[in-house]
Amino acid sequence: TERLTADVKRGDVVQAGIVINNSESGLCSIIVEPMIFRLVCLNGAVANDYGMKKYHVGRGHGEGDMAEEFFRDATRAADDRAFWLKVQDVVLGSFNRDVFDKLVDKMRDATERLITADPVKAVEVVQKKFSLTDGERGSVLTHLIQGSDLSAYGLMNSVTRASQDVEDYDRASQMEKIGFGVIELSKKDWNEIATVN
Repeated sequence: TERLTADVKRGDVVQAGIVINNSESGLCSIIVEPMIFRLVCLNGAVANDYGMKKYHVGRGHGEGDMAEEFFRDATRAADDRAFWLKVQDVVLGSFNRDVFDKLVDKMRDATERLITADPVKAVEVVQKKFSLTDGERGSVLTHLIQGSDLSAYGLMNSVTRASQDVEDYDRASQMEKIGFGVIELSKKDWNEIATVN
């Protein structure tokens, strides 16, 4: 949405967005997560720690196959109503100025955390930490070099850009989450990436 826009760095504009996924495998789940959309390259980083994953009562989360028989129609209706109210709250919360500002502040902070050693080795550490394939690692490194930004923010953007090179939609979506995960690493984990030789 253009209603929530900010500069991470001068001229590097991001907007608030949202990703909604549902289960296609019969698990009756829905996932709602805030996304930051970067206009310079049209990449999206998904902040999954701010989202929700919910299941309907009696459908796909451990009540057992027979539990469904015990629920009255009124129980199912009440559960559905509560479920959709929670989804609505997360959607609205994802477009809350305070939430957006927190995510943008994380990105701004990430511009100050620099890779001070070998960027090739740094990307190898990222590969291990986030279980990237060799092809994904190569793509991240290519985009890191092309972007000329050896910060945590630059690395995040390299991962989210590399997600566009992945043919499998589910894996590409995971990489958008991994990208945001890079800037949420602890100081210790970031130092392991930034200073590796």
